[in-house]
Parts: sequence; C-alpha cells; structure tokens
Amino acid sequence: MAGASVAVPVMKVSRCGPVRVAHASSLKVIDSSHRGHLVHRHSRRRRLQRTTTSDQSSVGDGSADVTSVRYNHRSPTARPRGRAAARHGAAGTAVLLALSAGLLATAGSAQAVATSVPLGTAEPFAVLSGLGITSTGPTTVNGDIGTYPNPAMVVSGPLILNGTDHAGDGVTQTAKSDLTAAYLAAAGQSPDTTVSADLAGQTLTPGVYFKSDGLEINGPLPLTLDANGDASAVWVFQSGSHLTTMPNTRVELVDGALACNVFWQVTSSATLGVNSAFVGTILTLTNSSLNTGATLEGSVFSRNGAVTLDQNTIVRPECASDVTATYSGGGTGGTGGTGGTGGQVTRVPVGSVDAGGGLAAVAPRFRPVTAR
Repeated sequence: MAGASVAVPVMKVSRCGPVRVAHASSLKVIDSSHRGHLVHRHSRRRRLQRTTTSDQSSVGDGSADVTSVRYNHRSPTARPRGRAAARHGAAGTAVLLALSAGLLATAGSAQAVATSVPLGTAEPFAVLSGLGITSTGPTTVNGDIGTYPNPAMVVSGPLILNGTDHAGDGVTQTAKSDLTAAYLAAAGQSPDTTVSADLAGQTLTPGVYFKSDGLEINGPLPLTLDANGDASAVWVFQSGSHLTTMPNTRVELVDGALACNVFWQVTSSATLGVNSAFVGTILTLTNSSLNTGATLEGSVFSRNGAVTLDQNTIVRPECASDVTATYSGGGTGGTGGTGGTGGQVTRVPVGSVDAGGGLAAVAPRFRPVTAR
C-alpha cells in the first residue's frame, strides 16, 4: 500500500499523555509513510505546534495562537514566567523582612540610653539607711543622714556632719519611700551592655551597664567614666548581686563627667575597699559598708539594710538644674499655681570637690553627731 493515504486522528499531546480528538472534522489525511511522525513526538516544539493545530481544527476558525494559550495542565508554556515571578516575590519578601529587623534593632538601641534617676526627697541625704548607721573612728559626712524604720545610730569615734541628722523623722520616712522608687527606676532601665565583672582598667562612655553576678573593681588601673564633653551624661550600673571594690582602687571622672549623674543599683550589698576612692549614688537592697579610709563622692543608700562607716569621707555633690522648667498657672497676689511638666532636668554640681586621693568637704560648717 505504498503511496496510499489513510485518515489518522490527530493526537493532542499534554502533560497527562495523548488525548484522542473525537470530532470527525479533526481527521487529517496524510501519507502512510509519515505515520511514525505522529507517534514519535519528543520535541517540546512539536508538541506545542501540534496542540495548537489540533485546537485550530476543533474550533474551526483558526483563531488559536501559541502566545494566547494560558497555563494549565495541557499547556506548560507559562511555567517559566510563574517561577521567575515566585523568585522575585521571595526576594522582595526577604528584603522587607531585613528592613523590618533593622528598624526593630534601631528602636531597641535607642531605648537603652541611660536617664538620670530621680531621687526625690532623698537627694539631700548623703547616708540613708533602713536598719541603722554605725560609724567607727573619725568620719566626715557632707549631707543629711537618716535611718528608718530602725533609727539606731552607733558611733565610736567622732562623726562630723555637715548637714542634718534626721534620725527616723518624717523627712527620713518620706525619703525612704522615694529611695524605693529610685531603686526601682534604676533597675528598670534597659541595659546597653553586659560588662565583665572587673571594671578596673575600662573606660566607659554614658550608658546602662549590667552584670548578673556582681560588679567589682579589682585594680590597679582605675575605672574611667568619660562624658565626652557632655555635662548631662549619665551612667547607670546594674548588679544582679554585689558591688565590691578592692583596696586602693578608684573611679575617675573625665571630660565633664559628674558624680551626681552616676548611679549604682545593687541587688544585694556594697563594700568599698580600704583607701578606695569611689563616685556615684549607691542604691543597695541590703547592707552597705565603707571600709577604713574609703572615700565617696556621692551618697550611700541602703533600702532594707544598714550602713557601716569606718574613718571615711563622704561628700554628696550638691547639684542644681541647668535647665529652667516651664510652669503654667499662677494665682492672684503672686500665689503660684500648679506647676506644669518641664523638660528633663540635668544636674550639675554646685561648689568644688577634690576627688583625688580623698575628698574634701565643700563647706567648713561641721558638727559632731552622737550615738542614740
């Protein structure tokens, strides 16, 4: 039957296999010698061409076009474009996630800036205790002292005070309440950095510093606090345990740093070593001890414990605002109205304090304090 022509149904080729076209009009007469070409169609181009031809035969208007075929299980022509779109979409999502993470990281670091701890009515105090004050040997304190609820004062040797002994009076009681608020405010600030236990030899810029198992200054190099010329610079140190300094160690303030803007929040006790020189407001939950000859430019506050002194010099640096707060209100005849909320107040020292090897009192107005 060479040269004979036969009618062979055109096969639609799809990803699911050949599908026979049942419509009679789709039959096409071809030479029998070309039958093999209808069965052996491995080329993707041939599959697409024959699929398009079959569609044209079925519709009968010849309007089908390869570029107009949409992707489905019969026509994979749109798959590469879909994959590319998916890749671009995934890349865009990754970029958005990275940008979001960066914004969150920036916001977190901004919240970690140290702010001055408000002491309230406790600010005039140099020594404030919950369980009494013990003083041995000649000790000089520049600032008020008080203890509540235990008002005990044990003095062995002269305790020279340039300030007021409030004992356990109403002023002390209010100051103790403000001390609790100050302790919690210092503990609540978010730390910038977890520091090593030994702070000796480090130079630290303003910020919030934390150590879970205690803070120590072991020497011989000092801890240096560098304000970089900013008088409003604040340091907050948070200890999850103790604060201890070894003998003859020291803390130095440079480039405008102020003792009244340094705070030490201590979860347990604080001990200053023999002949050590320390600066800042110490806020302990339990006891505070200044060993023989230790000097402090600042204040020592024990929330629930006692304060023990031994031949020490404590000078509370008086601070004044260098920012004028804005108030609203005002009554007739010069009577002031309710004060409004002012800006953040920065504290600067009034008078001079020698914080070298020891501290010199600001004013010579001293009087002895006796035991009670």
